[in-house]
Amino acid sequence: MKIFFTIIIFGFYHFVSAQPPENNTNGNVLNSSPTINTIQNSLVSPDSITIVQPESRSKRNDVRREKTESKSAYKVKSKKSQSIQSAQIIEQEYEQSRMQSNTRMISPESQKKMESELDKIEKDENASFEYNLYRYTLTNYNVSKESYINEAERIRPNDSRVVLQKTANECVKGDSSSMRLYLEKLTKNKTLDQETLDYTEDVVLSSTGNDLLITHGTKDTYGVIHYQLNHPNSAASLIVVSLELMRSKNYRELLRTKGVLFPNSNKINTAYFKSFCALNAQKKIAVSLTLPVDYLKSISSHSVPFGLVLITGNQKDLCLSDLEKLWDSKLNKRNLTLHKSQQAKNYAKNYRPTEELLRRFEAQKLSSPYMNPSKDFKTKSSKIKTPRKN
Repeated sequence: MKIFFTIIIFGFYHFVSAQPPENNTNGNVLNSSPTINTIQNSLVSPDSITIVQPESRSKRNDVRREKTESKSAYKVKSKKSQSIQSAQIIEQEYEQSRMQSNTRMISPESQKKMESELDKIEKDENASFEYNLYRYTLTNYNVSKESYINEAERIRPNDSRVVLQKTANECVKGDSSSMRLYLEKLTKNKTLDQETLDYTEDVVLSSTGNDLLITHGTKDTYGVIHYQLNHPNSAASLIVVSLELMRSKNYRELLRTKGVLFPNSNKINTAYFKSFCALNAQKKIAVSLTLPVDYLKSISSHSVPFGLVLITGNQKDLCLSDLEKLWDSKLNKRNLTLHKSQQAKNYAKNYRPTEELLRRFEAQKLSSPYMNPSKDFKTKSSKIKTPRKN
Protein backbone atom coordinates (compact mmCIF):
# COMPACT_ATOMS: atom_id res chain seq x y z
CA MET A 1 0.00 0.00 0.00
CA LYS A 2 1.91 3.07 -1.23
CA ILE A 3 2.23 6.39 0.52
CA PHE A 4 1.63 9.09 -2.07
CA PHE A 5 3.28 12.50 -1.74
CA THR A 6 -0.02 14.29 -2.23
CA ILE A 7 -1.15 13.03 1.18
CA ILE A 8 -0.19 15.22 4.13
CA ILE A 9 -2.36 13.71 6.75
CA PHE A 10 -4.61 14.35 9.74
CA GLY A 11 -3.65 17.76 11.04
CA PHE A 12 0.07 17.03 10.68
CA TYR A 13 1.02 20.63 11.43
CA HIS A 14 -1.02 20.60 14.60
CA PHE A 15 1.43 18.02 15.92
CA VAL A 16 4.73 19.59 14.90
CA SER A 17 3.75 23.19 15.63
CA ALA A 18 3.93 22.45 19.33
CA GLN A 19 7.66 21.83 19.28
CA PRO A 20 9.92 24.50 20.79
CA PRO A 21 12.07 26.71 18.55
CA GLU A 22 15.85 26.76 18.88
CA ASN A 23 16.52 24.55 21.91
CA ASN A 24 19.91 25.78 23.00
CA THR A 25 19.66 25.73 26.79
CA ASN A 26 23.28 26.60 27.50
CA GLY A 27 23.68 29.80 25.55
CA ASN A 28 22.86 32.51 28.09
CA VAL A 29 25.77 34.90 28.37
CA LEU A 30 25.08 35.79 31.97
CA ASN A 31 23.95 32.39 33.17
CA SER A 32 26.66 32.34 35.83
CA SER A 33 27.28 36.06 36.19
CA PRO A 34 25.61 38.64 38.44
CA THR A 35 22.96 40.75 36.80
CA ILE A 36 23.63 44.36 35.99
CA ASN A 37 21.15 45.47 38.67
CA THR A 38 23.00 43.45 41.30
CA ILE A 39 26.31 45.02 40.40
CA GLN A 40 24.90 48.53 40.21
CA ASN A 41 23.30 48.12 43.64
CA SER A 42 26.66 47.05 45.07
CA LEU A 43 28.42 50.23 43.95
CA VAL A 44 29.32 52.83 46.51
CA SER A 45 28.46 56.31 45.36
CA PRO A 46 30.97 59.06 46.30
CA ASP A 47 28.05 61.07 47.65
CA SER A 48 27.40 58.41 50.27
CA ILE A 49 30.88 58.49 51.79
CA THR A 50 30.91 60.06 55.24
CA ILE A 51 33.94 62.27 55.71
CA VAL A 52 35.15 62.74 59.30
CA GLN A 53 36.73 66.12 60.01
CA PRO A 54 40.50 65.60 60.13
CA GLU A 55 42.42 66.22 63.33
CA SER A 56 45.83 66.34 61.65
CA ARG A 57 47.62 66.55 58.29
CA SER A 58 48.21 62.80 58.39
CA LYS A 59 44.53 62.15 58.83
CA ARG A 60 43.70 64.61 56.03
CA ASN A 61 46.03 62.69 53.71
CA ASP A 62 44.39 59.41 54.72
CA VAL A 63 40.97 60.82 53.90
CA ARG A 64 42.14 62.10 50.49
CA ARG A 65 43.62 58.70 49.72
CA GLU A 66 40.40 56.96 50.70
CA LYS A 67 38.38 59.27 48.48
CA THR A 68 40.73 58.69 45.53
CA GLU A 69 40.61 54.92 45.98
CA SER A 70 36.82 54.99 46.24
CA LYS A 71 36.51 56.99 43.03
CA SER A 72 38.92 54.64 41.27
CA ALA A 73 36.96 51.60 42.42
CA TYR A 74 33.75 53.22 41.27
CA LYS A 75 35.16 53.79 37.79
CA VAL A 76 36.31 50.16 37.55
CA LYS A 77 32.93 48.86 38.68
CA SER A 78 31.09 51.23 36.36
CA LYS A 79 33.18 50.02 33.44
CA LYS A 80 32.49 46.42 34.37
CA SER A 81 28.80 47.21 34.64
CA GLN A 82 28.82 48.69 31.13
CA SER A 83 30.49 45.58 29.72
CA ILE A 84 27.90 43.34 31.35
CA GLN A 85 25.10 45.50 30.02
CA SER A 86 26.56 45.37 26.51
CA ALA A 87 26.95 41.60 26.78
CA GLN A 88 23.30 41.31 27.79
CA ILE A 89 22.21 43.33 24.77
CA ILE A 90 24.32 41.23 22.40
CA GLU A 91 22.96 38.01 23.88
CA GLN A 92 19.35 39.17 23.67
CA GLU A 93 19.70 40.24 20.05
CA TYR A 94 21.52 37.05 19.08
CA GLU A 95 19.01 34.74 20.78
CA GLN A 96 16.08 36.59 19.21
CA SER A 97 17.60 35.96 15.79
CA ARG A 98 17.77 32.23 16.59
CA MET A 99 14.12 32.13 17.69
CA GLN A 100 12.74 33.36 14.38
CA SER A 101 10.35 30.94 12.69
CA ASN A 102 11.10 31.85 9.07
CA THR A 103 14.80 32.72 8.87
CA ARG A 104 18.18 31.81 10.39
CA MET A 105 19.72 35.19 9.51
CA ILE A 106 20.57 38.07 11.82
CA SER A 107 18.93 41.23 10.54
CA PRO A 108 21.25 44.10 9.47
CA GLU A 109 19.77 46.23 12.26
CA SER A 110 20.54 43.64 14.93
CA GLN A 111 24.02 43.04 13.52
CA LYS A 112 24.79 46.77 13.66
CA LYS A 113 23.45 47.06 17.20
CA MET A 114 25.49 44.11 18.45
CA GLU A 115 28.68 45.38 16.82
CA SER A 116 28.15 48.76 18.48
CA GLU A 117 27.89 47.08 21.89
CA LEU A 118 30.93 44.96 21.08
CA ASP A 119 32.95 48.14 20.52
CA LYS A 120 32.08 49.17 24.09
CA ILE A 121 33.24 45.81 25.45
CA GLU A 122 36.52 46.10 23.54
CA LYS A 123 37.44 49.16 25.61
CA ASP A 124 37.29 47.13 28.83
CA GLU A 125 40.57 45.27 29.26
CA ASN A 126 38.91 43.05 31.89
CA ALA A 127 36.37 41.82 29.35
CA SER A 128 38.81 40.14 26.97
CA PHE A 129 36.91 36.85 27.13
CA GLU A 130 33.56 38.38 26.20
CA TYR A 131 35.12 40.44 23.43
CA ASN A 132 36.80 37.46 21.76
CA LEU A 133 33.76 35.22 22.21
CA TYR A 134 31.38 37.68 20.56
CA ARG A 135 33.83 38.89 17.96
CA TYR A 136 33.79 35.36 16.54
CA THR A 137 30.09 34.70 17.20
CA LEU A 138 29.04 37.66 15.07
CA THR A 139 31.04 36.47 12.03
CA ASN A 140 28.55 33.71 11.07
CA TYR A 141 31.14 30.94 11.60
CA ASN A 142 33.84 32.54 9.48
CA VAL A 143 36.88 30.24 9.74
CA SER A 144 39.26 33.10 8.95
CA LYS A 145 38.20 34.66 12.27
CA GLU A 146 38.71 31.55 14.39
CA SER A 147 41.64 33.17 16.24
CA TYR A 148 39.04 35.05 18.33
CA ILE A 149 37.24 31.92 19.52
CA ASN A 150 40.60 30.24 20.10
CA GLU A 151 41.60 33.11 22.39
CA ALA A 152 38.29 32.88 24.25
CA GLU A 153 38.93 29.15 24.66
CA ARG A 154 42.40 29.84 26.06
CA ILE A 155 40.85 32.04 28.75
CA ARG A 156 37.90 29.76 29.60
CA PRO A 157 38.35 26.38 27.92
CA ASN A 158 35.27 24.75 29.46
CA ASP A 159 32.79 27.60 29.07
CA SER A 160 29.68 26.12 27.41
CA ARG A 161 29.41 29.04 24.97
CA VAL A 162 32.97 28.52 23.84
CA VAL A 163 32.41 24.80 23.38
CA LEU A 164 29.35 25.48 21.20
CA GLN A 165 31.17 27.95 18.98
CA LYS A 166 34.22 25.69 18.70
CA THR A 167 31.95 22.78 17.73
CA ALA A 168 30.40 24.88 15.00
CA ASN A 169 33.81 26.04 13.79
CA GLU A 170 35.09 22.47 13.47
CA CYS A 171 31.91 21.32 11.71
CA VAL A 172 32.25 24.16 9.21
CA LYS A 173 35.83 23.06 8.52
CA GLY A 174 34.80 19.40 8.31
CA ASP A 175 37.46 18.30 10.81
CA SER A 176 36.06 14.99 12.07
CA SER A 177 38.63 14.40 14.83
CA SER A 178 38.09 17.88 16.31
CA MET A 179 34.34 17.55 15.88
CA ARG A 180 34.41 14.36 17.92
CA LEU A 181 36.38 16.08 20.69
CA TYR A 182 33.98 19.01 21.05
CA LEU A 183 30.85 16.90 20.66
CA GLU A 184 32.00 14.85 23.63
CA LYS A 185 32.36 18.08 25.59
CA LEU A 186 28.77 18.93 24.66
CA THR A 187 27.62 15.61 26.10
CA LYS A 188 29.59 16.20 29.30
CA ASN A 189 28.11 19.66 29.87
CA LYS A 190 24.62 18.28 29.03
CA THR A 191 24.01 20.47 26.00
CA LEU A 192 23.54 17.11 24.32
CA ASP A 193 21.50 15.38 27.02
CA GLN A 194 20.39 11.76 26.86
CA GLU A 195 16.93 12.68 25.62
CA THR A 196 18.51 14.51 22.68
CA LEU A 197 20.94 11.69 21.90
CA ASP A 198 18.09 9.15 21.89
CA TYR A 199 15.89 11.40 19.78
CA THR A 200 18.55 12.16 17.17
CA GLU A 201 19.39 8.46 16.91
CA ASP A 202 15.80 7.96 15.76
CA VAL A 203 16.16 10.89 13.36
CA VAL A 204 19.15 9.19 11.72
CA LEU A 205 17.35 5.83 11.58
CA SER A 206 14.36 7.54 9.97
CA SER A 207 16.71 9.02 7.35
CA THR A 208 18.58 5.84 6.37
CA GLY A 209 18.69 5.47 2.60
CA ASN A 210 18.52 9.21 1.96
CA ASP A 211 21.31 11.36 0.55
CA LEU A 212 20.71 14.53 2.60
CA LEU A 213 19.35 15.20 6.09
CA ILE A 214 18.39 18.82 6.76
CA THR A 215 18.56 19.92 10.41
CA HIS A 216 17.79 23.23 12.08
CA GLY A 217 19.74 24.28 15.15
CA THR A 218 22.03 23.20 17.96
CA LYS A 219 20.66 19.97 19.37
CA ASP A 220 19.31 18.25 16.30
CA THR A 221 22.43 19.03 14.22
CA TYR A 222 25.06 18.08 16.79
CA GLY A 223 23.06 15.13 18.08
CA VAL A 224 22.87 13.66 14.58
CA ILE A 225 26.58 14.25 13.90
CA HIS A 226 27.46 12.75 17.28
CA TYR A 227 25.53 9.60 16.37
CA GLN A 228 27.14 9.36 12.94
CA LEU A 229 30.69 9.72 14.30
CA ASN A 230 30.06 7.07 16.94
CA HIS A 231 28.24 4.68 14.56
CA PRO A 232 30.30 4.91 11.36
CA ASN A 233 28.57 1.95 9.73
CA SER A 234 25.08 3.44 10.20
CA ALA A 235 23.99 5.94 7.53
CA ALA A 236 27.64 6.78 6.83
CA SER A 237 26.78 8.24 3.41
CA LEU A 238 24.09 10.56 4.81
CA ILE A 239 25.15 14.20 4.43
CA VAL A 240 23.94 16.46 7.24
CA VAL A 241 22.92 19.95 6.10
CA SER A 242 22.42 22.38 8.99
CA LEU A 243 20.39 25.53 8.31
CA GLU A 244 22.18 27.17 11.23
CA LEU A 245 25.66 26.48 9.84
CA MET A 246 24.54 27.29 6.31
CA ARG A 247 25.04 30.95 7.20
CA SER A 248 28.75 30.22 6.84
CA LYS A 249 30.32 30.60 3.41
CA ASN A 250 32.97 28.07 4.46
CA TYR A 251 30.26 25.52 5.27
CA ARG A 252 28.51 25.97 1.94
CA GLU A 253 31.81 25.51 0.12
CA LEU A 254 32.46 22.31 2.07
CA LEU A 255 29.06 20.89 1.09
CA ARG A 256 29.53 21.88 -2.55
CA THR A 257 32.52 19.53 -2.68
CA LYS A 258 30.04 16.76 -1.77
CA GLY A 259 27.70 17.60 -4.63
CA VAL A 260 25.21 19.74 -2.71
CA LEU A 261 23.66 22.64 -4.67
CA PHE A 262 22.75 26.06 -3.22
CA PRO A 263 20.50 28.95 -4.31
CA ASN A 264 22.14 32.23 -5.29
CA SER A 265 21.27 34.00 -2.04
CA ASN A 266 22.83 34.59 1.35
CA LYS A 267 19.50 34.83 3.18
CA ILE A 268 18.73 31.54 4.89
CA ASN A 269 14.94 31.69 5.18
CA THR A 270 11.88 29.66 4.17
CA ALA A 271 12.11 30.73 0.53
CA TYR A 272 15.78 29.73 0.47
CA PHE A 273 14.94 26.38 2.04
CA LYS A 274 12.26 25.65 -0.56
CA SER A 275 14.63 26.57 -3.39
CA PHE A 276 17.35 24.42 -1.83
CA CYS A 277 15.06 21.37 -1.82
CA ALA A 278 14.04 22.04 -5.44
CA LEU A 279 17.65 22.39 -6.60
CA ASN A 280 18.58 19.09 -4.97
CA ALA A 281 15.37 17.27 -5.94
CA GLN A 282 17.30 14.56 -7.79
CA LYS A 283 18.62 13.45 -4.41
CA LYS A 284 16.69 11.68 -1.67
CA ILE A 285 16.10 14.30 1.01
CA ALA A 286 15.04 13.87 4.64
CA VAL A 287 13.99 16.94 6.63
CA SER A 288 14.07 16.84 10.43
CA LEU A 289 10.74 17.59 12.08
CA THR A 290 12.61 19.94 14.42
CA LEU A 291 12.45 22.59 11.70
CA PRO A 292 9.85 25.29 12.41
CA VAL A 293 6.47 24.70 10.79
CA ASP A 294 6.91 27.59 8.33
CA TYR A 295 9.76 25.66 6.72
CA LEU A 296 7.86 22.36 6.63
CA LYS A 297 4.77 23.96 5.12
CA SER A 298 6.82 25.35 2.25
CA ILE A 299 7.43 21.80 0.94
CA SER A 300 4.22 20.16 2.17
CA SER A 301 2.90 19.37 -1.32
CA HIS A 302 6.11 17.49 -2.18
CA SER A 303 6.75 15.55 1.02
CA VAL A 304 5.37 13.01 3.44
CA PRO A 305 6.18 12.13 7.09
CA PHE A 306 8.31 9.07 7.67
CA GLY A 307 9.39 8.42 11.25
CA LEU A 308 10.94 11.65 12.57
CA VAL A 309 11.50 13.29 9.18
CA LEU A 310 9.68 14.50 6.12
CA ILE A 311 10.93 12.81 2.97
CA THR A 312 11.06 14.61 -0.34
CA GLY A 313 13.03 14.67 -3.57
CA ASN A 314 13.73 11.61 -5.71
CA GLN A 315 12.26 9.03 -3.35
CA LYS A 316 11.43 5.44 -4.21
CA ASP A 317 7.85 4.29 -3.67
CA LEU A 318 7.28 3.48 -0.01
CA CYS A 319 4.67 1.33 1.63
CA LEU A 320 3.01 1.84 4.97
CA SER A 321 4.46 -1.55 5.83
CA ASP A 322 7.93 0.08 5.48
CA LEU A 323 6.91 2.65 8.06
CA GLU A 324 5.55 -0.09 10.29
CA LYS A 325 8.87 -1.94 10.09
CA LEU A 326 10.78 1.23 10.98
CA TRP A 327 8.53 1.79 14.00
CA ASP A 328 8.52 -1.77 15.28
CA SER A 329 12.09 -2.85 14.58
CA LYS A 330 14.40 0.18 14.42
CA LEU A 331 13.32 3.26 16.39
CA ASN A 332 14.28 3.25 20.08
CA LYS A 333 11.33 5.55 21.02
CA ARG A 334 12.88 6.16 24.48
CA ASN A 335 11.36 9.64 24.64
CA LEU A 336 7.99 7.88 24.56
CA THR A 337 8.74 4.93 26.81
CA LEU A 338 11.62 5.82 29.15
CA HIS A 339 12.34 9.51 29.66
CA LYS A 340 9.87 11.59 31.68
CA SER A 341 11.37 15.10 31.44
CA GLN A 342 9.80 18.10 29.72
CA GLN A 343 12.46 17.75 27.06
CA ALA A 344 11.24 14.22 26.36
CA LYS A 345 7.63 15.41 26.20
CA ASN A 346 8.60 18.00 23.59
CA TYR A 347 10.42 15.42 21.50
CA ALA A 348 7.53 12.96 21.87
CA LYS A 349 5.25 15.30 19.90
CA ASN A 350 7.24 14.64 16.75
CA TYR A 351 6.44 10.93 16.88
CA ARG A 352 2.71 11.61 16.60
CA PRO A 353 2.42 11.89 12.78
CA THR A 354 3.86 8.41 12.37
CA GLU A 355 1.73 7.05 15.23
CA GLU A 356 -1.38 8.37 13.51
CA LEU A 357 -0.38 6.97 10.13
CA LEU A 358 0.16 3.55 11.65
CA ARG A 359 -3.09 3.72 13.60
CA ARG A 360 -4.99 4.36 10.38
CA PHE A 361 -3.02 1.67 8.58
CA GLU A 362 -3.93 -0.86 11.27
CA ALA A 363 -7.58 0.15 11.11
CA GLN A 364 -7.55 -0.29 7.36
CA LYS A 365 -5.99 -3.74 7.62
CA LEU A 366 -8.67 -4.82 10.07
CA SER A 367 -11.51 -3.44 7.97
CA SER A 368 -10.39 -4.98 4.68
CA PRO A 369 -7.91 -7.80 5.25
CA TYR A 370 -6.47 -9.73 2.35
CA MET A 371 -8.39 -12.88 3.33
CA ASN A 372 -11.60 -12.94 5.34
CA PRO A 373 -12.76 -16.46 6.25
CA SER A 374 -16.28 -16.78 7.54
CA LYS A 375 -16.62 -16.69 11.30
CA ASP A 376 -19.84 -18.75 11.03
CA PHE A 377 -18.20 -21.98 9.90
CA LYS A 378 -19.56 -24.95 11.86
CA THR A 379 -19.13 -28.66 11.43
CA LYS A 380 -22.64 -30.07 10.98
CA SER A 381 -21.67 -33.64 11.65
CA SER A 382 -18.71 -35.44 13.05
CA LYS A 383 -19.64 -38.60 11.12
CA ILE A 384 -18.04 -39.39 7.81
CA LYS A 385 -20.65 -40.40 5.27
CA THR A 386 -20.07 -43.47 3.14
CA PRO A 387 -20.26 -42.64 -0.56
CA ARG A 388 -23.31 -44.01 -2.34
CA LYS A 389 -22.91 -46.90 -4.71
CA ASN A 390 -24.34 -46.61 -8.16
